[in-house]
Amino acid sequence: MRSRGFTLIELLVALAIMAVVSAIAVPIYTQYSVRTQRTNAEKDLMMCAQNLERLASTTFTYAGHVGGGDTGPVTANICVPTTTMYAITVTVANANTFTMRATPTSGPVLSNGMLEVDANGAQRWDRSNDGDFGDTNETSWAH
Repeated sequence: MRSRGFTLIELLVALAIMAVVSAIAVPIYTQYSVRTQRTNAEKDLMMCAQNLERLASTTFTYAGHVGGGDTGPVTANICVPTTTMYAITVTVANANTFTMRATPTSGPVLSNGMLEVDANGAQRWDRSNDGDFGDTNETSWAH
């Protein structure tokens, strides 16, 4: 009489199939996660820039809106970012212009490079993650 159950070969085949599926799915999920977090940071940058423009329209300057100073992490009077993996900061603010930057702080986005937007609407993405925006294709947020 033969007992019912799975043979060792059948279990190994099932395990191999699961390993192949996992090897394909994990990198795809990681790419999706990075793209989602970057898009969230882009949205926060645009929202913060719009709010800073609104503040500047009443005071006629971009300076002095970051917790009483000109630069630093955005404060609640400018916006409240929703991104958890990027730090949103104002890196330049004076009477005529500003620059905001989203810097990766944790998770899979650490190697993805920083994002910037300025008062003229110019968008920059440090795709090569080398700390500057001088490389090819770094003058746009296009994915």
